[in-house]
Amino acid sequence: MSKEKENILNRALTRQKQARLQAERILEDKSLELYKTSVELKKVNDQLESLLGEKNSQLEGVFENINDVYLIMDLKGNVIKMNDVAISFFGYHLEQEVLNVLDLIYKEDFKYAMQSFNTLRDKGRFADYNARIVTKNQTIKWVNINASIILDKKNNPIAAQGIIRDITAQREKQYVLDLINDTAKSILGKEDVTEISLEITNKITNYLKTDNCIIYLLDTEKKFLEPVAAFTTKLEDTLEKIAIGRGTIGKIASTGISKIISDTTLEQSGSKNNRHSELLVPIISDSQIIGVIDASHSDRNYFKKEHIKTIESIANLVAMQLKSALNLRERKKVEKNNIDLLEKLAKSNEELKEYAHIVSHDLKSPLRSVYALTSWIKQDNLEHFDENSLQNFADIEVTLQKMEALISGVLKFSSFNSNRDEDELIDLDDLVREIIQILYNPNKVKISIDTKLPVLKGDKIKFQQLFQNLIANAVKFNDKKDGFVSIQVEDLKSYYKFSIKDNGIGIEQRNFDKIFKIFQSLKKSENSTGLGLSIVKKIIDIYKGEIWLASELGKGTTFYFTLKK
Repeated sequence: MSKEKENILNRALTRQKQARLQAERILEDKSLELYKTSVELKKVNDQLESLLGEKNSQLEGVFENINDVYLIMDLKGNVIKMNDVAISFFGYHLEQEVLNVLDLIYKEDFKYAMQSFNTLRDKGRFADYNARIVTKNQTIKWVNINASIILDKKNNPIAAQGIIRDITAQREKQYVLDLINDTAKSILGKEDVTEISLEITNKITNYLKTDNCIIYLLDTEKKFLEPVAAFTTKLEDTLEKIAIGRGTIGKIASTGISKIISDTTLEQSGSKNNRHSELLVPIISDSQIIGVIDASHSDRNYFKKEHIKTIESIANLVAMQLKSALNLRERKKVEKNNIDLLEKLAKSNEELKEYAHIVSHDLKSPLRSVYALTSWIKQDNLEHFDENSLQNFADIEVTLQKMEALISGVLKFSSFNSNRDEDELIDLDDLVREIIQILYNPNKVKISIDTKLPVLKGDKIKFQQLFQNLIANAVKFNDKKDGFVSIQVEDLKSYYKFSIKDNGIGIEQRNFDKIFKIFQSLKKSENSTGLGLSIVKKIIDIYKGEIWLASELGKGTTFYFTLKK
């Protein structure tokens, strides 16, 4: 072997020996450290046992008499001792099993628990720690904990002790109050039945942790329950209307009494989709049942009495707003129906106008032909007709004129415009004076305006037709030698009250309503079509006024009507 290779091997062997020696020293150091740690741990445990032994006589009375849960644990969380209340509360027996406080922590509160434990370790105590714990039988409870560190004779921390109070009932009450307040806020200002109901089912489902919650509301005729909202993860059935008094839900709507069904398989209806527990609460507003809340769960015996109380509180809270929303929904339905009806009516009116134009045109043409033919026959054979025949021709002509006037009146009435788009300020005093000047007045009836008439906003043509028809009738049916027509107005708070008085033939009281109907003329007249007063009534209706009369046969009539200012 060459000298160079021998040197290389020697150096490698030297390095290997040095590494082995270094590893042996590290191992010796770690072994010594481990030994010292074990000795220290034994010392601490001895101190703890000694301390506990010293405290036993003092703690025994505490363990026997304290009403709250009390336990002692080491600094790693292992429970060393519990009183009887703690054993009963947690369900664990230290003689039979090992218990660490980590086993008791509710999963969602773990972070908070670690923060509190760090506070205990760093500051030596913590107070009013509120969180949830899980007992051995998996019951979730709310607890309030006050804890402190236990020190040895040299003030070194060796353990911790805690007093635990069960605050589940208080927390449940607070939770229910928060739930009710939150529910009230969530539906505040909402007017839609479905939107309100969905909010309620959401809140109830989260509170009960149920598989399903449905709200049924009574229809307006109160014959059946209608499902309006459902919050569910397993709803497979098609929701249907339920007759009052039928089935479990229908019976609740009939009796108004809440009910818990612990096992639906024992009911006649049986369970649906493995929903074995059911909770039913009526919704009552002003002593009237307006709906039912139906919650269900897959477990049997799931619902408790406190659940009933909470859901009843929610039902009472939301009843008024649901009733208001139902009324609003019905009002919108009625408004929608009214709009549809008005649209149909408007369409019918347009069709009627069109029909009236067609009919009037089709009727007038043959009438004019008949009138022309009779005129030609009379003129061509004038020397051959006697007096009776000529009178017959005259009667035919008068009849044809009346028929044409009647057809024109029908067209005028059917085409009457009820819009007020052309409103303007009208001086009624000037308007009526113009009517009096042009009015046909063969009997020289005296017409007077005895109080100055006002200025009103409206359609001039409509006002002209209104006054002209009433004044013309008063003149036409006046049989007195000194006939008169008096026009007056009275200024009232929000409207004007007009009167048109005459001393004519008068009207029987039994005909007061009849005269305002179309084609109703009480006295035969060449120029009367029976349309004048029906047009008057239509105009006054447009201006939201009223018309009535006072009359005495043989003495005269007074027509009264109002127009808003």
